Amino acid sequence: MKIIAGKLKGKKLITLLGLTTRPTLNRIKENIFNIIQNYLDFKGKIVVDPFGGSGNLVIESLSRGASFAFVNDINWAAYQIINQNIALCRLTAQVQSSNLDYQIFMKNLNKRCDVLLIDPPFANITCQQWLIDYTFQNQLLNDQALIVLETNVLLENLQLNSHFEIVSSKKYGKIYIKIIQFHEK
Repeated sequence: MKIIAGKLKGKKLITLLGLTTRPTLNRIKENIFNIIQNYLDFKGKIVVDPFGGSGNLVIESLSRGASFAFVNDINWAAYQIINQNIALCRLTAQVQSSNLDYQIFMKNLNKRCDVLLIDPPFANITCQQWLIDYTFQNQLLNDQALIVLETNVLLENLQLNSHFEIVSSKKYGKIYIKIIQFHEK
C-alpha cells in the first residue's frame, strides 16, 4: 500500500498481516479522495479516524495538505503499525494516535474536524449512526465537514437530520462508500 498524491506520493506504508484489519484498496482510496477534493481543499484541515487500521487514510490526508489528524485503533497491533507509519512518514508532530474503544476516543476528542473517516470492522454496523449523532450533538464538525463511510452494507436505515446531505454514494465490488456533508445552518 502506498500514498497516492501530495508531498508523500509513492511512500510505501506498512500494513498489518492477517484479517484483523482491512486496508482501503488504492483504487477505492483514490476515488474517495477525488470525491472529497470536489468539496474541500485539505490545506489546513483536521482529520479524525476512529478506526485507523494502518493510518493509511489519515496519512493520505496529511500528504494532501491536512494540518493535523487524530487517529485511533482499539487493536494494539494496528495501533503499533499506525505509529510506525506515522514515524516512517515523519508526521509525528501532525498526528495524535490512541489505542481506545472508538466511543472513548470520540469522547476524548476536543477539536472540531473537517473530515471524519468511518471505516470500522465490517462486523460493526451500528457505530456509523452513533458517530454521526455524537459528532453532531457535541459540535465536533466544522461547517462543510465531510463524513466518509466505508462499509460492506448499504446503510439504508441511516438517520440524518437536515444538517447532513449525502453528496456521494457509490459501490465498488462489495464495498459501499457514502460521503456526507455537514452544514451548520
